[in-house]
Amino acid sequence: MSQRPSPWRVNDAVLYDALRDEVRVALAGLLASSEGHDASVADRIAQARSELYDVNGFDRDEVVAKLNAIHNAGPARG
Repeated sequence: MSQRPSPWRVNDAVLYDALRDEVRVALAGLLASSEGHDASVADRIAQARSELYDVNGFDRDEVVAKLNAIHNAGPARG
């Protein structure tokens, strides 16, 4: 077992996990939508995944900003 301390604090990991859950919900909403077979949906899904992967999970402010952006996007989140 490593003796090196992790840069993650417990609540940071929980917050980042919440962001991942929100993105998953947004992606599921896109897939279930009436436009789910549209090619633009695949592009929106790829963009949402890319944006999630670009978030620095160690930067609490960045994680919170992305969570807020998803919430402010409304029902068509993503």
